[in-house]
Amino acid sequence: MTNARAQWHAGVRHFGVRGVGLRGATIAAALLLAGGLAATVTVAARASGTVAGRHVRLSLAYTCSFPAGTQQEKMRVAVTIAASFPREATAGLRIQPTGVRLTMDLPPAEVAALRTSGATAVSTTAILSVETSQRTTTSWQGRGPAAQPVPATGGLVIVAPGRAAPVLVANRGTVTFAASGLALHLTSATSTSAAGASPTASASSASPGNGTSGSSPSASPDPAEVSVACSPDSHADTTIATIPATSSSPKPHPKSLAHRPKPRLPKGCGHIKVVGTGTAVCGYISGFSDVAKLYGAAPLQPKRPALPALVNLDFAERHVFKHGKLIEYSTADLDYQGRRELPPVRATFLAFRFVPVTATIVVTELTPIRIVSASGVTAPPYPITVRATTRVAIRISDVDVNGVPLPIGPHCRPVSSTPLMLIGRGENTIPAKGYTVSTGGPLSGRLTIPRFTHCGVTENLDPLLTGSISGSGNYVLMTQGKLCGPSQPQNWTCPPPVPKPIH
Repeated sequence: MTNARAQWHAGVRHFGVRGVGLRGATIAAALLLAGGLAATVTVAARASGTVAGRHVRLSLAYTCSFPAGTQQEKMRVAVTIAASFPREATAGLRIQPTGVRLTMDLPPAEVAALRTSGATAVSTTAILSVETSQRTTTSWQGRGPAAQPVPATGGLVIVAPGRAAPVLVANRGTVTFAASGLALHLTSATSTSAAGASPTASASSASPGNGTSGSSPSASPDPAEVSVACSPDSHADTTIATIPATSSSPKPHPKSLAHRPKPRLPKGCGHIKVVGTGTAVCGYISGFSDVAKLYGAAPLQPKRPALPALVNLDFAERHVFKHGKLIEYSTADLDYQGRRELPPVRATFLAFRFVPVTATIVVTELTPIRIVSASGVTAPPYPITVRATTRVAIRISDVDVNGVPLPIGPHCRPVSSTPLMLIGRGENTIPAKGYTVSTGGPLSGRLTIPRFTHCGVTENLDPLLTGSISGSGNYVLMTQGKLCGPSQPQNWTCPPPVPKPIH
């Protein structure tokens, strides 16, 4: 046995098996851009006029699908869209609608249903999909009062001020904005002491163990959520505004985007299949993985000036309201020199607190990274939780123990791949806090390394590698940078910055 193996085995005998814990991490990302949700709806339109470069208003009649038990009940909802636009636009610059206001007139039948359920107040989030002649779909998001009282009779008018995503003007000509699908999320506050409270709420307030007596109705609010999908009449004129776009500004600003050089994007940026309402974006990902059985942490990016791996995302390909949250789904892939893996790294750990163990580590993505972002929509700070899941394969090679090569052979590997979930948390405020998909930040998780097989050239080293490396609890901390959208670079952070890994 070589000196390296003898020293390793000596450590095993004296300290128990603690070894080379490697850990692979992969990215996530995720998001919340408040996307535009299209749905089942029919509308008769009544336009009050489109005036380019001024405040505009468009009134439409939407047909919305309200839940009614296990069925969907379609009702007509009058919607007024208001916003301000610049008088003209310039190719290469952005149009930023301002003063966005969405007004929805809920029909008496739906308001009566809210009253029957015991609702005393309602909070509303509205997301309007807006299609442009620049072949992009953006979202306008509005929020109504935090707790608007439900009237005793008649309908309910909800006024939701909001904001619109900017649109890059690609070419000269005209830029047209047209209303599309509308999604409403109603969160009603009910009181079990109110007349007409639902039997379920009454039973809940009287149940033992909830801190209330059966003879004393609870006065605490019992929130209930309703998600509503709406769409305009296919024969309606849904044009909100038409803006003339020139090839150059009459009074060009020296710092305008038109005079800036085109950003140099990294090779492979945005190379991912786009489905649904997704957008192809990319960002850099770096990080560290500590070791459960060894002392030390492995960097998951090469030494500077080499760049870390990219992560390409099909960002916000679909979304839905569920349990009072806006749930958005994205798909991502790693990209390092055209391969779906993190860069190979050379890392050194301490076995038994004194034996240096050095190895080359490669983490490969085996399945597309599925990203689910859940964001609160009812009140600031709109907390977000992003979960990214995939399966990864871990490979090690060129192992040295105290500077002496350990001949593990070319086929040494774990017996199987392993699942990995990374979680990021943040707040969807301006500016964002913590982690959001578009602005980046820290993502963390834990990885289990399976037992090893086919290790050793002249002897079986499987037990040694398994005892020293395999096991659970290997902590991964990744840092994702801000994202860049190659098709709309001015609407993102391009070129994508390289994040400083958090550890």
